[in-house]
Amino acid sequence: MNRQSFGPPSTRAEERAWRAAGLLVDVAGRVLPATAPPCGFCDGEDIGDTCPASLTCPTCKATPRQRCCRPSGHTAEQWHRSRVRAADLEDQRREEDGDTTLPARWADTPPAPTPSRGTR
Repeated sequence: MNRQSFGPPSTRAEERAWRAAGLLVDVAGRVLPATAPPCGFCDGEDIGDTCPASLTCPTCKATPRQRCCRPSGHTAEQWHRSRVRAADLEDQRREEDGDTTLPARWADTPPAPTPSRGTR
């Protein structure tokens, strides 16, 4: 499994610049395309990993394509950590199953720990 040779970037703009310069690779070591298409689930870019918005949130039960909700019912500014962790775990499963289309992990970013039962 390949890793990015540096990183992670400090901003999304820096990540886009690295992608445009051909510096980022997928897990098979192939250079990622210079631009990413829009994500089909959120208003971000589809960089090839699992978008948290493609999953139901374990915390607030927001369905795919819906933003997470705060306990007050208002829209949360960020995805719940449990939803992001679920997306990362899905990427780990895809990687273990041999999916070579995933972007390689950052050099100093370990995989997410598998959550124990009963935690969020």
